[in-house]
This record gives sequence, C-alpha cells and structure tokens, in this order.
Amino acid sequence: MSAKEKKMIRVMVVEDSAYMRYVISEILAEDPEIEVVEKARDGIDALERLEKDMPDVITLDIQMPRMDGLTFLAEMGKKYRIPTIMLSSLTVEGAVDTIKALELGAVDFVPKPSGVLSLTLDDIKVDLTNKVKMAAAIKPMALKGTAMHAPEAAEETPAEAEKPEEESEIAKHTPLVSRRVPLPDKVLTLKKVVVIGCSTGGPRALTEIIPLLPRDLSAGVIVVQHMPQKFTASLAERLDAVSEIRVVEAKNGDKVTPGVVYIAPGDFHMLVGRADTIYLNQDPHWHGVRPSVDILMKSVAKLYGKKSLGIVLTGMGVDGKEGVIEIKNSGGSVFAEHESTCVVYGMPRAAIETGCVDRVLVLHKIADELIQHVEG
Repeated sequence: MSAKEKKMIRVMVVEDSAYMRYVISEILAEDPEIEVVEKARDGIDALERLEKDMPDVITLDIQMPRMDGLTFLAEMGKKYRIPTIMLSSLTVEGAVDTIKALELGAVDFVPKPSGVLSLTLDDIKVDLTNKVKMAAAIKPMALKGTAMHAPEAAEETPAEAEKPEEESEIAKHTPLVSRRVPLPDKVLTLKKVVVIGCSTGGPRALTEIIPLLPRDLSAGVIVVQHMPQKFTASLAERLDAVSEIRVVEAKNGDKVTPGVVYIAPGDFHMLVGRADTIYLNQDPHWHGVRPSVDILMKSVAKLYGKKSLGIVLTGMGVDGKEGVIEIKNSGGSVFAEHESTCVVYGMPRAAIETGCVDRVLVLHKIADELIQHVEG
C-alpha cells in the first residue's frame, strides 16, 4: 500500500474552548497520517456526534461545561471502545483528574500549560501526534476499565492464551485476590524487594495489583511509572486511598520497608543503595525516559540478588529489558504481563524476548502470584 493509500487516523477533538479546539486541530492536521473529522464542545456534544460517526481516536479535555471529560469517559464506555488521549493541565487538580481518567479507560495523556495563551504548537506537538498514532494502533479488547477478568495465560507462551473475559464495572473494584487479615503481632521482615515497571496503561494496571496486596506483605514494592512530576504524587495518593498496603511517592533517603509501596517521582531516576536506602537523581534520560525501570532494576539486582523480583507491565518502548537481565543473572525472578491484557505490549515483549522472564501472566493473576512468590 502506497503512502497515499495508507488509511488516515480519524480523530475527534473534544474541547470546550474554541481556541483550544483550533490549536489541537492544527497540531494534528500538520501530520499527513492524521485527519480531524469531528470537533465537539463538551461531552454531550461528543456523545451525539459518536452516534453519527466513529473516530479512531479521541482527544479529550477534562474540565468542560454540561458534561465533563470524566463523565464522558464513563458514558462512552457503556457503548464504545475508542482510544482516548486526555489533555491535562499541569496542576494538582489536573493531575488528580487525569489519574481518574486513566482508571476510567483513557489510554494516555498529554500535559498542557495551565494558561491558554501560553500554549503554542511546539509545546505539545510531537507528544500529542505520537500518542494519537500509538492510540490508533491499540486493539479494542485492550480498552477496558479496572477489575478486568481473564483466564490465566500459559507461561512463556503468550500467543496460546485465551482471550480475556468481559470486565466488571470500575466502581465495584472487585477484589480478585482474597484479602488476608493482617496479624497484629507479626514482625515484618524484608524477604523480597519487588520492582514493577510500566508506562502506557500502567496506572490502570497498577489499580489491578496494588489494592490487592496485604498491608503485612513481607516485601518492599518499588514502582516506576513513566509520568511527569505532580502526576506521580496523585497516582500514589489514589493508590494509597484504595489499598490496604501503604503507598507513597518516594523521597530521597527513604528506606525500603516491608509493607510499603514506593512510587518513583516524575522526572527523577530512582535507585536503591546500601542500608536499603532510596536515592533519587536527575541523571540524563535513559531510553528517553526519567524515571527509568532499567536503572532501578539494575540497582535492586546488585543489592538484593535472589531476593529481587522484577515485574514488567504494559507500556511503550523497551525500558526494563536490560533490568530484567540483571535481575535474572543475579538469581532473582521476573514476571511479565501477558499480551492479551496489555494496552501496549512493547515493554513486556522486550522483556520476554530476553529469555529471562520466568512467568507470563494476565493482569488479574499478577497480585496473587506476587504474594505467593514473596510469602511462599
């Protein structure tokens, strides 16, 4: 198929500001592979337009009159599975709403300056067009809300797994692992250190894992989610609110402690050093990202060896590929998310291709397997 015959990516822009609708449409129209086919001023307008025409991708503002972006996502999800990219303001409120949107099924977001007049094409042009193209390639089955149920995949043979079943409603947050009653007199010891790495689709995947971990887990859990500053703090707060186990955004000098989940802060690499101490730095980006899964995994592998467990979840790129090799070579273990439950299969695929992954698991099995691995 020639370049001229290549199917265009059809986009609906949903934004209450006429100026912003113009700016976003102009950004997308400059790319020869993208066509803006609809522009909606709010969620109600967008739902009406969806009855007439189905785009491949939606870009969505959160704060809108009549029907905001979060309500629109919930309503749209009842009938359609359309990859949606959020346009999120760089504010604390914007970050909180963005995390909620990702839980509701948005596949990714693009931060935008808080002042409309400060927005120029160059501010978000590359990021937005790349994420729209990524979203257009996502299979409809990957566009699910939280609490997704699926049969367990055959280990190390992801192509043979059955298709996931339908998900339950996000509001139910149905536990998929029986929650244990913590033992009040249990003295926690650091049996394992678990590193979880994820990118696109990660916040939703983490909501399938972290809330199911018991507060007396005999492991410290350290998470790298590719996100900007402010957004990782909101992610940690959201996970902490719905989880038994304690969840915090990591700070320089924190000690890895059993029964605690640490989220790497946006724009900082995170490592673990002597005396279980967490260190943050702003060394150059690795594979185009900061924080990096590889950098964290390598430090954990070096320090904890066979006590380390690496888990690679959904995400674009290859971050984590080198880290899982280090963990495996040090005597540790590695899990990867199965393709059937990934929003984007890039990071798990790269990890699996190293030959260092011990178990390939559908998303809803990972919390259970993590607990068994640590406590068993």
